[in-house]
Amino acid sequence: MNKTNVTVWNRVYNILNITVIFMIIMQLVMQVNLNLFIVLSFAALLILGLLDSLDRNAFKENMFRHVFDFILLVLFGSLFFGA
Repeated sequence: MNKTNVTVWNRVYNILNITVIFMIIMQLVMQVNLNLFIVLSFAALLILGLLDSLDRNAFKENMFRHVFDFILLVLFGSLFFGA
């Protein structure tokens, strides 16, 4: 990826992605309840990924990323808040 094509949405997406990984590890290691923050972060990742794709006109190239974010959002949402 060319450095001149990096948008603000892409930078925030990458930072939030690292934050989500850190929150999941923190929840596994320590007895901290971060379920809501993790699910909301996955929703934010999906929205930021869509904004980045729309900004760069690269929706088809990033389709797998959007589908993957949506699947993670549904899985973690059902795991944390489902029956």
